[in-house]
Amino acid sequence: MHDIIQGIRILLLCILSGQLMYGFLIVLFEETMTNFYALGIYEPPNNLFQKITNLFMLITIGSGYHIYLRLRNYSWLVRKLLFLVALFLQAIASVLIYKTIYGVLKVIFL
Repeated sequence: MHDIIQGIRILLLCILSGQLMYGFLIVLFEETMTNFYALGIYEPPNNLFQKITNLFMLITIGSGYHIYLRLRNYSWLVRKLLFLVALFLQAIASVLIYKTIYGVLKVIFL
């Protein structure tokens, strides 16, 4: 049981850190990274495979892209600053999510 919890913990860390790292890559390479994400999703998804692909992209690297889309109307400098603030808040939320889920798993299974 301990190995399963560790596996879930590592998967959770990978997903949450992947979201943050992709967000920082968007800060550095704006259009390149957003175009990469846009190429990886299907608009609109027509079958189950496309829906699963979109879900995978959303879960692994989607938050930075969607935050960036919301901020696209601002000037370059304001967009960068607001996006960095959003990433800082996302980092805090990621730590809280990790601690909560890992704490619940430890209470339930250990």
